[in-house]
Amino acid sequence: MKTRVVPVIVTLLMLFITNTVIGGTIPPVKSWPKVYDVQIEQKAAHIILQWKAENEPKEIYYEIESSADGKTFTSFAIVLGGFSEDAHYSYKARMRQAATTKTFYRIKQIHNDGTYRIVSEQSL
Repeated sequence: MKTRVVPVIVTLLMLFITNTVIGGTIPPVKSWPKVYDVQIEQKAAHIILQWKAENEPKEIYYEIESSADGKTFTSFAIVLGGFSEDAHYSYKARMRQAATTKTFYRIKQIHNDGTYRIVSEQSL
């Protein structure tokens, strides 16, 4: 009889834990907009980054960063998102800098709540 009670109690406890959290319910998982066709190139004394995104809310923006070692990044541009009339967005960031040595560039997709993800990291 004891062996039947323990699994029932454990199952009920697991259901309780997964459906509640101290102070409220579990927040929904955020869905990030798709970013694709990322390109980076150097034209004369400028570095140009271009990318596209789909189904992007106005709460999303981008931070463009560069690094000489690929570890410590410095921000050089903020690009606001979500301002297209349709569901497709094209972005372009230009930085006046001639890459004389290998330089790393990355694009961070940031939500207004402070969460972010790295959508591209490339070197030139």
